[in-house]
Amino acid sequence: MNKIDELERRMDKIQRGSGDYEDEKTRKFKFKDRRFKTLAKKSAKKPDYVLVQYLRNNKRIDFKLCKVISGNIIVIDNKGHELNPKSLWIHGKYVWYIIREKDTKPVSVNDKITGWKTDDHPILMKMVLGAIQKKEEIADKKKIIGLLIGAGVVILILWIIFGG
Repeated sequence: MNKIDELERRMDKIQRGSGDYEDEKTRKFKFKDRRFKTLAKKSAKKPDYVLVQYLRNNKRIDFKLCKVISGNIIVIDNKGHELNPKSLWIHGKYVWYIIREKDTKPVSVNDKITGWKTDDHPILMKMVLGAIQKKEEIADKKKIIGLLIGAGVVILILWIIFGG
């Protein structure tokens, strides 16, 4: 009965449109990096600077305040990156770009998947099919070896009984 009451309470909140129908156990995402907050405030005050979450190749994340050059280019560690207003990330009053060190364009929700999903990845499919076929080949080889050994034993026994 307790779960039913809880579900009814949630349904009432949803129908009333109170917006507070999240589970009490879930927590909202909060930035605990103070450097992020200070840089976000500075970027809001300076129109020619943007806040960047820089994803490095060594799996580190840096928050940087970068100057915009010629309208839509920023330079981080002598590497040029192109900015696109459609690639902005917003959380509350904070606005920033997420940029990978190896890419020239920022990460966005609109990034097109170019065949690198696991569902239709051709190389991955070949690997899986190859592994299945190898297991079947090994099983077939074991059967053939077992039949050859059995036939050899039968021939040896028949030769001993009738030939010797």
